[in-house]
Amino acid sequence: MDVATGPLRNPIGRLARRRGGFLDHCKRVDSHEIVVCKGQESGGIVKISWGSVCGGLLLLLFLFGHAAPVSAIGSTTPPMSQQRSRELEQIIQDAIAETRKEKPDAKAVGDTLRGVLADPIFHTLPDNYRRLAYAIYGAVLFDQDDYQAAQAPIVRATEFPEATEFEWHLRFGTGYRLKDYADAAVALTALARKWPEKLADYNDVAISQTAFKAEENLTAPGAAGDLLEALFAARWRPSNQFSTPSGLWLALARIRLQRGDLAGAKEVIGEIKDPEAMLQMHADKRFDPIVRARPSDFDVMKAYQTWLAQLRALVTANPDKLEGANTLAELLLKLDRNEEALTVTSAAIRSYNSNSKFFSDGDDQINWALDVQSRTLFALGRSEEAFAALGEGAGQKEHAAPNVSQAINLADQYNLYDRPQEALKSVQTLDGSEASDYGKMALADARACAFFQLADRENLAKTLKFMKENAGDGSQPYLNAMLFVGDLDAVAIEVIAELRNPQKRLYMLEFLQTYLPSHHPTKRESAIHAAWLAVRARPEVAAEISKVGRVESYPLRSPSY
Repeated sequence: MDVATGPLRNPIGRLARRRGGFLDHCKRVDSHEIVVCKGQESGGIVKISWGSVCGGLLLLLFLFGHAAPVSAIGSTTPPMSQQRSRELEQIIQDAIAETRKEKPDAKAVGDTLRGVLADPIFHTLPDNYRRLAYAIYGAVLFDQDDYQAAQAPIVRATEFPEATEFEWHLRFGTGYRLKDYADAAVALTALARKWPEKLADYNDVAISQTAFKAEENLTAPGAAGDLLEALFAARWRPSNQFSTPSGLWLALARIRLQRGDLAGAKEVIGEIKDPEAMLQMHADKRFDPIVRARPSDFDVMKAYQTWLAQLRALVTANPDKLEGANTLAELLLKLDRNEEALTVTSAAIRSYNSNSKFFSDGDDQINWALDVQSRTLFALGRSEEAFAALGEGAGQKEHAAPNVSQAINLADQYNLYDRPQEALKSVQTLDGSEASDYGKMALADARACAFFQLADRENLAKTLKFMKENAGDGSQPYLNAMLFVGDLDAVAIEVIAELRNPQKRLYMLEFLQTYLPSHHPTKRESAIHAAWLAVRARPEVAAEISKVGRVESYPLRSPSY
């Protein structure tokens, strides 16, 4: 399983059924706190938690001003301004002292430093005073959720040569929350280069999301490449042992090939073991100089069998991890070994039901165990049992929050079984506020398909208008909706656009491959798949595929359509 869950691999809706429930992962970074407490050396220690941005460590300690104690820096200000300079220096030191208190007055600190930064003498102060003033003021605004205002002073703090891990950490956080992924990538690159050991403090999804999203920013074309190079040099690996960094390395290999660095691309590809990434390289002609030169090294089905054996060993070695069982069942389902997948999920769910503490991650993973089980049951033609499992999973919390992902999955299945009213009921309480941009598209997809079946033209038109205006936020739900309603021209336009997009091409080619037919398709599923094949066969689409890739057949379960 890969951690590349950026905009091009959003594990939501239908794709979530094989990736596993991060619909709100990039939204749920709003849980945070900043506690300024007694510290060491010059500036105290700031303890921050970012919710899901900080993987594993809920409280991170960062040292302010370890380059030199503030009080030890002499003034170089002209004599006529020295008195005011000393006053400002004292104000900054008083603000630092306030941060060391058990219950600091953050508002007072912010108000004080706002005045300091506005003072015309401020720019003449020694660097360390200015850096600390910018950093603390930005941290206060960050803690007040005013990320827009926090970004400028935090960026200024990082521009000083003595900038610490703390300032870069804050810059990453503000950029990430503001969806300024190019700036977040700049910060994460600095962290990876200067403090590579600290990468383990960050959530795998946040790192992947930043890299992929940054590449979409055409005003900062090198940000993503710099970040990927820094991560590769740091030999970064996801903290999740059931994941690999192959998606990121594949993106880096593509960037190196784009630069004409064939040797560099080979180096990166040598680290890729993920079978899905190998399938994508087979499909994309950009990788032919490497893949075609050594075809035995890129045997897709052999790679799947190798990963299956490794995953079984990981699950055996980590019996307390429900995520391991879920990941194994997902892979078995992908390999069309449905009875084996059902055995794995059934055993895991029984263990959890008999003792909710059987798994250390049980409360977070049980809903996805039920989701995988439901997909397995659908694949086996046991639809009523499948709906029961999916409904039970949708009723579970997702990381202590409303389970938006599986409510949408449930609606999707109802739509495929021509039960549109039940589909709408499944998502009737969702307003999209808890969803990422991709999640909003997935929710719109579920509703559009139901409105189409109910001949609700007014709501269908509104929903499709929203989806067409925001197709870039989620091409998979967009394409599904267009296939469902029969707008094949729109599908063809989107497919061609993605094939022409250097970043999105890999993932579109993956969907265009030929896979095993569904064993128990509904009439609606068969119609959608027939429409998809019709689009693939269109001369303009086939010609575009031939320019950049190829279509091959695999004995695997289709990812979608």
